[in-house]
Amino acid sequence: MAIGTAGGSRRGSAPRLLAASAAGVALVVSAALLAPQSAHAQLRSQVNTTRGYGGDYLDGFWNPIYDEDAAERGAGPDQGDYAGLPITQAALAHARSYNPEILDIPEYQCRPHPAIYGIRGAGGLVRIWQTLNPVTQQQERIDLWLRWQQQHRVVWMDGHAPPPSWALPTWQGFSVGRWVGDVLAVHTNHLKASYVRRNGVDTDDHTTFDERFFRYGNYMVDIVMTSDPGVLSEPLVKSANFVLYPNATMSPYPCQAVTEIPRPQGAVPEHLPNQQQVEQEWAIRNHVPLQASYGGEQTMLPSYQDVMKKLPPNPPMSTVEKQEQQVLKATQQ
Repeated sequence: MAIGTAGGSRRGSAPRLLAASAAGVALVVSAALLAPQSAHAQLRSQVNTTRGYGGDYLDGFWNPIYDEDAAERGAGPDQGDYAGLPITQAALAHARSYNPEILDIPEYQCRPHPAIYGIRGAGGLVRIWQTLNPVTQQQERIDLWLRWQQQHRVVWMDGHAPPPSWALPTWQGFSVGRWVGDVLAVHTNHLKASYVRRNGVDTDDHTTFDERFFRYGNYMVDIVMTSDPGVLSEPLVKSANFVLYPNATMSPYPCQAVTEIPRPQGAVPEHLPNQQQVEQEWAIRNHVPLQASYGGEQTMLPSYQDVMKKLPPNPPMSTVEKQEQQVLKATQQ
């Protein structure tokens, strides 16, 4: 650009040059502040401003990260380990009768995880996708598919009518969702009786749970808050982390029940009330006071560590094993 022509001398054009430069800088700064910072920021903006397209920022294949509660979410927790769970006395009594060998019977081999546990369990890859209304382009539903046992869950986003009260509950329940900013909030009820931990902590068909799905770049976090007054004295809060797995595929998961261990017809593995010594093994071997291993809402708090220091010592393992042998001998007579 020529300066000092058709408008005055070169010396007189300096203020105009400074003014133009200042205006240019202000324009660039304004554009930088208003421009989206990234493609992910654009998606988050869409979620904040629409009920329809924009929820797809959760779409894709998500691989679970087992850094949190790895033992519980993998091979499974030990029997007798109920510490940190806000379970009621009734739930504890029921859990004490649990025998992990029940998972070997054919009726249990192809049973899927319930929705309150499936996304945290050893279910493997998770696929999420949305469906839009073809006319309004509003979001109708979000589907979740877990590879293990082909667990298919639907989160209704369009005010879908709930099932009637006489309808049978299901493993995945009935879920309704809504966007709170860029966070997906989901409420689920109408669930079958199932479990919150695979060592006998079972739930009933009054269980409900709420979730919050957060996405941070290529990572997703699902916060699960489970409520069941008959089993939990207060909500149980757990989380699961996932990483985006681009270009993944998900093969079918056929399951066929077989006879793994021969048993008399109708036999169901369980522990009777006088066979509860088996549950003490985990606490004794891991130097956890027996009373603490029984769980309860008080064991959820960090301050409970001070209480544990005052609890009586555990009996030696040899004593527990001797008691167990006596019980087994008595039952065989």
